[in-house]
Amino acid sequence: MTHRLGIIGGGNMGQAIVRGSIAAGIMKSGDVLVAEIDPMRRQELACLGCTTTEDPASAVGCEQIMLAVKPQVFTNIATVIGPLPEPKVVISIMAGLSSRVIRAALGEHARIVRVMPNTPCRIGAGMTAIALGQGANAGDEALAVAIFDSLGRTTIVDESLMHTVTAVSGSGPAYVFLLAEAMQQAAVDLGMDQATAQLLVNQTICGAGKLLVEADEDAAELRRVVTSPGGTTQAAMEVILRRDLPAIVREAIKAAHDRSAELDQ
Repeated sequence: MTHRLGIIGGGNMGQAIVRGSIAAGIMKSGDVLVAEIDPMRRQELACLGCTTTEDPASAVGCEQIMLAVKPQVFTNIATVIGPLPEPKVVISIMAGLSSRVIRAALGEHARIVRVMPNTPCRIGAGMTAIALGQGANAGDEALAVAIFDSLGRTTIVDESLMHTVTAVSGSGPAYVFLLAEAMQQAAVDLGMDQATAQLLVNQTICGAGKLLVEADEDAAELRRVVTSPGGTTQAAMEVILRRDLPAIVREAIKAAHDRSAELDQ
C-alpha cells in the first residue's frame, strides 16, 4: 500500500497535523505513515489509526513526504532518505532551512514546499504560511494548504519572506504568552489570587485576539478606542510607551528573523 503522506517526526506538530487532517476529512487514517523514534509517541499515533515506524526511510515510498523534525537533525535524516529516487513533493515545516538547502541534501527529484505553522494549530487556531520552494510546481502546495486550512488559517507567501514569517507568527505565540505571564503576575502583586488572575488575563487576551480578527478597525484604532484621555488605560500606555515596548518588540522579532537566517547557513 502506498500512503498518501509520510510524516517524518511525530512530535506535537506532527500529531496535530495527523489529528486535524483526519478529523477534517482531508485524509483517512490509513493514508498516513509517521516515522518517529519515540515509542510512546508511536503508540499515541497508532491509536489514531495511522501506520507508524521508527525508520524515516519508510516515508520515501509515500506519495508526499513531510519533514516535521527540528532543523538541527535534518542532516541526519537527509542521509537516510536522500537522494530521492523519483520526483516527489517534500513539505518542510522546519524553521529556517531554505528549499535550496533541503533540495541540495535530498537531490534534484525533491519538489520543496515550505510551511511555517505555529503552536495554536494544536487547537485548530493556527496561522500557517506556505511557500513554493526550489523544484516545486504550481499545485504542489495543494495538500499542504488543505491540511493547514484544517488547523486554522493559511496564507501563501514568497519563500524570501519565510524568515520574517518564522519571527512573527511562528515564534509569535511565545510573545503573547510572556505578556500573559507578566499581566498575571502584576495582578497577583496587587492582591489577586492566581486562579482569578489567570482567568482575567487569559480571557482578555482571547477576546482581544478575536476582536482583532473580526473587527473592521485595525490594531492601532482598536487601541485608540479603548484608551480614554486621562483614564486608566492611558496611564498604562504612558508607562509602556515611555519604556518603548514597541521598539523592544521590533528588536525581538529582528533577532528571531536573524536566528532563522543563521539556521539556513
